[in-house]
Amino acid sequence: MQLYVNDEPVQSDSVILSNLLECYVKADQRVAVAVNQNIVPRSRWSEFVLNENDRIDVFESIAGG
Repeated sequence: MQLYVNDEPVQSDSVILSNLLECYVKADQRVAVAVNQNIVPRSRWSEFVLNENDRIDVFESIAGG
């Protein structure tokens, strides 16, 4: 399936968001994830089903002020 992760085209067999993110996010890494510009809470990653041409954006949390 064709997906886009941070605007980069990706071919993936993963249809569940958490499976795809294993390649992009470390277990203890604090990130926010949006699919098609809609934030997906971490609690839903393991049930969220991806579709052809979905756009996934992974944002790393950065502390600052």
